[in-house]
Amino acid sequence: MAVSKRLRYEILRRDDHTCRYCGATAPGAPLRVDHVTPVALGGADTPDNLVTSCEPCNSGKSSATVDAAVVAGVSDDALRWAEAMKQAAAELSEQAKPKDDYRNAFEAEWNTWTYPSGGKRLKHDLPADWKSSIERFRQAGLPIEVWADIVERAMTNKTVRADNLFRYCCGIAWRMISELHDRAKSIAGGAPQPKPVLDSLVQAAIDVWAADMGDEADEAMRQSILASAQAYRELDSEPHRLVEAAQYAAWFGLPSIDDAVAALEHDSIMRKWQSAWRTSVGDYANAEQISQVKKRIVDLLAADVYVGRLEKAAVYAGAHRSTFLHFGLTRDELACVGGSEVGAKALETWSESFHAAIDRWPNSEERLLFVESFRRIVREGDLWITDVYAASAAAGAYQDPDFSTCMPRCDSVFEAARALPQPSA
Repeated sequence: MAVSKRLRYEILRRDDHTCRYCGATAPGAPLRVDHVTPVALGGADTPDNLVTSCEPCNSGKSSATVDAAVVAGVSDDALRWAEAMKQAAAELSEQAKPKDDYRNAFEAEWNTWTYPSGGKRLKHDLPADWKSSIERFRQAGLPIEVWADIVERAMTNKTVRADNLFRYCCGIAWRMISELHDRAKSIAGGAPQPKPVLDSLVQAAIDVWAADMGDEADEAMRQSILASAQAYRELDSEPHRLVEAAQYAAWFGLPSIDDAVAALEHDSIMRKWQSAWRTSVGDYANAEQISQVKKRIVDLLAADVYVGRLEKAAVYAGAHRSTFLHFGLTRDELACVGGSEVGAKALETWSESFHAAIDRWPNSEERLLFVESFRRIVREGDLWITDVYAASAAAGAYQDPDFSTCMPRCDSVFEAARALPQPSA
């Protein structure tokens, strides 16, 4: 239930129609009756915990009807709570002011630069998370005064695309912070400590990454790339891939060498499959076929199949116009993508026979029907591999996706006759 009209009136009259938080009075401010100590924090629905509050100060919480008919004075605890709330709000506002001033200074500098469009001057857009990025620079100690120079350097650099302007500014800002830290170390304890000497391959990877990133390379990203490059180098697998991955990380904005290596390996396998496919049939695979191969590559890489073996399997599959990578892979490796070598070869045999007969490759729907037919026959019983391949070739020549009709029959006519009931003597 709501606080009764009589009780609200008595609270307002007792407080002389004045907000106990900020001193606003009626009729200049809309007044409400508020719990001083919130109910959620143990506050009671009693007159000594109810005060007059203007609408901006009111908490907006509901209250229950009280039984007391006579309004007592507000308790000392309630008044202290009200004062504490007012002080906490003031402190919160004071803490927010430096953040707002810092962001406003940056935004003001940014908005001074415009570009022509349709006879008007438009402002450059800022990314949705720009405020949190700017706050990190404030916490890192970057002076507010430097933003005018940073923004000017970004806006006047003709090589920077419009959608990269803010990222370019962040790159400059991170370099300034690094310089500030070095200067602070110099002041506090002499010359800055020398940076650790990196392994030559790690250094080469970092240099390649920084060169391709240019002014967009911020310190946080550099440290991430450096850490993952050192970890990758310790594995001592294929050193040349470290440098390739660093370049890949710069091109695609990846946060670590590990992510870049994974993407590089996936793309390398995919390119070999597509190249073999085009060489074999003279055209490009469709979107559905590409999607199937991409998924299988991801699954096989996740199963820790060596990249070199997957590349060979991709070339074989592409050359045979197949989306199933199987050549040279073990049964367990193939199981992770839900297939078998026999099934893949049967599909390839059927497809090539199909193409040879009518000079057209089977489409995705026809291939799917063949796969379903193969799986059904496998479920029905054991198969001889030679029978499967022969039946696949025969069914392909007839453009029949159900190759069970071409499977050899085990029972001869004599065996069938012997199975018939014998006449009685």
